[in-house]
Amino acid sequence: MNIEKLAKHLKEFTLDEIEMIAECNCKTELERLLNEGKLVFEQDLYKYKEAEQEQIFDLFVIPKNKITPIKVEDAIAYFMKNYANVYCKYETCKSYNSIFKYNILPYLKGKFLNNINNNDIKEVYNICQNRGLQYRRTKNTLALLNQLIKYFQNLGIIERKCTFQVKRLTDKNKFSINRITFV
Repeated sequence: MNIEKLAKHLKEFTLDEIEMIAECNCKTELERLLNEGKLVFEQDLYKYKEAEQEQIFDLFVIPKNKITPIKVEDAIAYFMKNYANVYCKYETCKSYNSIFKYNILPYLKGKFLNNINNNDIKEVYNICQNRGLQYRRTKNTLALLNQLIKYFQNLGIIERKCTFQVKRLTDKNKFSINRITFV
């Protein structure tokens, strides 16, 4: 008889009780289970100890000297392949591709992502405004650019020197340069 399964089923028991149920001498098997930590002996009772689910946490440490120059177009390709296509719906990926292709790449192509600064963000905003883009499209363009920059900052590939936040747009307010917070 499998003493461990019996102990698991009973939860709490004495040596006499388990020997009576199992109809054998269980002392050596109980000692083995005690040594393995599957049983504890408290107040003259053996108690089955449920195996704790081991939680495994991955720790991602970003090396300090990993800063790498990466061009905007290469960063976009990597972002789309390793983030957007994995975590976003098809329609979202289509929208991201469109925003990158028409609103970001024409003005930042050839630049290194780690060289983009707050003035470049303001310039992209001004270009979007001069092109007559709707407020929501301008906001989405800057929010996606922010997401791209933060993605590579979190990977440790670029420094955290360009940080900005695009405030949420509601129907009551129009998008303007004041809706961008530079940190």
